[in-house]
Amino acid sequence: LKGSVTKRAKRAKEVLKSPQDFIKVIRVNYEAAWRDPMATMLKQEKLDLVVFDEIHRIKSPSGRSSRYCAQLAKTCKRKIGLTGTIMPHGPMDIYAQFRALNPMVFGTSFAQFKINYAVMSGYQNYQVVSFKNEKELRSKIRQITYEVGAEVLDLPKAIHMFKECQLGAAAQKIYDNMESDFYSEVEEGNITAQNALVKLLRLRQMVGGYAPTDEGEYVKIDNSKSALLKETLEDLGSEPVVVFCQFRQDIKTVHDVCAELEIESRELSGRVKEHDEWSAGSGQVLAVQIQAGGVGIDLTRTRYCIYYSLSFNLGDYLQSLARVHRPGQNHNVRYIHLLASETIDIRVHKALQKRQNIIEEILHGDM
Repeated sequence: LKGSVTKRAKRAKEVLKSPQDFIKVIRVNYEAAWRDPMATMLKQEKLDLVVFDEIHRIKSPSGRSSRYCAQLAKTCKRKIGLTGTIMPHGPMDIYAQFRALNPMVFGTSFAQFKINYAVMSGYQNYQVVSFKNEKELRSKIRQITYEVGAEVLDLPKAIHMFKECQLGAAAQKIYDNMESDFYSEVEEGNITAQNALVKLLRLRQMVGGYAPTDEGEYVKIDNSKSALLKETLEDLGSEPVVVFCQFRQDIKTVHDVCAELEIESRELSGRVKEHDEWSAGSGQVLAVQIQAGGVGIDLTRTRYCIYYSLSFNLGDYLQSLARVHRPGQNHNVRYIHLLASETIDIRVHKALQKRQNIIEEILHGDM
């Protein structure tokens, strides 16, 4: 359904009230579903079946979409949830999805769910530091889940490669100052982090080669990783390539490197949508902001995927992997991770691997 929420709700009601004897299906995105008049209309219809596609998108218990889906589910006879990443960040993502599918499994209190399965610490006991009662959690998850492994898709192999570079001496000093003192000086001004989260952000920006001064001006501090990207693209020759990035400045770096190599590049980000052109064969390299290149995007034109920068978001990472290694891919896939040695790049990859290991243990460990 397209158009305003009001128009879509009217058209959906017409379809559902149609006297024709056939199965009636309406498709509504999460953002429109919780808004009236669509929200009220869907609940009043008492649907026979609701399918929550990419159900991990309602993982936040307090989110409007999540709360509405839980209400809608109460009015429906049958519920199905589909996802390839049931725990994008970790076990706490389970609760809201099961609240919509079957609240009898974990109840209707997220606070109680955390008491049962999370070890809390930090300020006012707010931070999840580890997990407990994993076997019980695993057993309850299995009560209403059915898992189809990737092996049924008969996909080609996926190979992960890691290429490292060393920051230049000047950049390393800037990086070390930020890491230890939350502050660095560059010719163009000062780079300051007000807290630990901002410091992590600045460190991740720095390893990509740029960082913003306190005045908001992005300054180049290093070209080690961009040189590694250039070398990697040269090695791949004329093959189509996807380069995943976290930051806008990293996207710009990809375009700049491609220009140096006289390679035509396209972009998929929050601002630019050139995925269709690239998929049709226009341009060799597609620079993808990883948050924009997740669910619903097909990147099987390529078998080469380069990660220039990443965040700690496991869900974004797993979804990006699946954009290339999916049905329609006929070649072995190679994921090439570009890392700056002895920097936050290494910590990010270790954190993602640790989270993935926790999820694997909960989903597939012994009872």
